Amino acid sequence: MEETLKLILTEIKGVKEDITSVKRDVSALKGDVSALKRDVAALKADSTALKEDVSAVKGDIIALKQDSKVLKDGQGRIEEKVVSLSSELRSNFNYTNGKLDEHREVFGVVSGELRGIKVDVDYLSAKTGKHDTELNNLINRLRG
Repeated sequence: MEETLKLILTEIKGVKEDITSVKRDVSALKGDVSALKRDVAALKADSTALKEDVSAVKGDIIALKQDSKVLKDGQGRIEEKVVSLSSELRSNFNYTNGKLDEHREVFGVVSGELRGIKVDVDYLSAKTGKHDTELNNLINRLRG
């Protein structure tokens, strides 16, 4: 019986050591689980912050798309105005060139007429000078 008791005692010591080992393992496992819980909580917080950031980025992208559309519409209106203005300027330029050509022709005609008038004036001036001389001679003869 003593041997049986020793054997039981030995087995109880073995079981006690196993239980102590299991307790240490369970304590280590509890520490790991606690660390894992903290990590999961941190991941959840980071995930929430990331979701908020993604939502903000989506809002910014939507605003950018709207602004881009407004800019494209404005650019289209500006292009239409530029085309209209260039057409109007081209029309005004052609009209002005036409009027300039007309005025050149008028100036040419007037210049020709002035040349003719100058010739006539020179001729009449020469005639007047000749008549004045003849009249002066006649007056001097009559007096004299």
